[in-house]
Amino acid sequence: MRFSKQLPLSAAKENLRRLIAIRALALLVLMAGVYYAHSYLGASLHYHLLVLIISLMLLVAVVSVFRLRLPWPVTDVEYFIQLALDVFALTLLLYFAGGSTNPFISYYLVLLTISAATLPWLYTWLIAASTIAAYSFLVFFYQPLTAATNAMVMDHTLQRESFFSLHILGMWITFVASALLITYFVVKMAQAIREQDDVLVRSRESALHDEQLLAVATLAAGAAHELNTPLSTMAVVIDDLLHEQANNAELLEDLKILESQVQACTRSLQNMLEKSAASTSETGEKVVLVDYIQSILERWQLMRPDVCSQFRLESSGASPHLRVDETMNQAIINLLNNAGDASPEHVDIELSWDEQNMLLTIRDYGAGIPLALADKMGKPFVTTKRKGLGLGLFLSHATVARFNGQVALYNHEEGGTLAELSMPLELWSKFE
Repeated sequence: MRFSKQLPLSAAKENLRRLIAIRALALLVLMAGVYYAHSYLGASLHYHLLVLIISLMLLVAVVSVFRLRLPWPVTDVEYFIQLALDVFALTLLLYFAGGSTNPFISYYLVLLTISAATLPWLYTWLIAASTIAAYSFLVFFYQPLTAATNAMVMDHTLQRESFFSLHILGMWITFVASALLITYFVVKMAQAIREQDDVLVRSRESALHDEQLLAVATLAAGAAHELNTPLSTMAVVIDDLLHEQANNAELLEDLKILESQVQACTRSLQNMLEKSAASTSETGEKVVLVDYIQSILERWQLMRPDVCSQFRLESSGASPHLRVDETMNQAIINLLNNAGDASPEHVDIELSWDEQNMLLTIRDYGAGIPLALADKMGKPFVTTKRKGLGLGLFLSHATVARFNGQVALYNHEEGGTLAELSMPLELWSKFE
């Protein structure tokens, strides 16, 4: 059973943008250092290799800038790969430029700090392990910084013995200790800050969501009250016309159509009031999950005969029993209608569950969600339909959230939109 994880796309892309900026600044400093070593120090280095490595990292930075313009989400794995490339490139540069004796080796700590502040602990520990391994390697293996005009060049044996000088050993110990401390404490601090921010954001969103839901409910109640009077008047007038025009067959047929439409509107208002009362009471119909979903699909097919859908059951074994709220029916139908409106010729529906959760996925093959509206979908009066009100998805979110569930929308990689309704079964059947 699969439950998708939705990442905060804007935050992830912003972090990658910052990393690219830091990388560009570091490469500028490195280029300045190479120029200084060549022009003023006359150091004997493999300049063609250093320039090649810096050029390749500049190319990676340019490609990353263009990648930010793509609609794909920036995942933790991609961000980790970006940092790992920086670690690898820095190791190559330092190998040809003095190894652990090069003061720029402290840049490893910058990369480690970035990882600790932005990535989960597993990726940060991998970055920490790679930087420690790289530093340890550069203590023993590197091309020394030597001046071309220096006649007193130490031989290879003396250089190897100098690696273990107190200065180099102290630098290595300091780096290892700093890496471990940053990895442990910064990760914990960043995690605590992220959790606190998440709680605050959820609290604000919940309060705003409740206010919006109350506003929609108030508008609906006012509309129902205002519609009741004209509907009653229309029903009386139509009834009088039916008696007066009993001999006019053509007009009588039109009047009967109007009468049925008025009755349908009246029933909808009454049904809305009944569902509202049922949702506040501790009653509910006990159903089998599979039978319940199939009954909703059958009802939806009667409402939308123009839509061609395919239902698949992805789980095996006995279906769980639960009591459902009447409002859940409409929440699911809203999602089905959205998919049917997007691609009436093809809609895929899948149902799966485990011991704790159920997952209903609805995929259409339409145009997908515009990126400009991706962060606003599910809010009231936001819609992708020309004549839509923007309330269906909002009400679905509100209904499912009452049962600690979640409705998530994704642009499918092969086109169209994937809607996922996930629900903890033990909480959904809270009327038990």
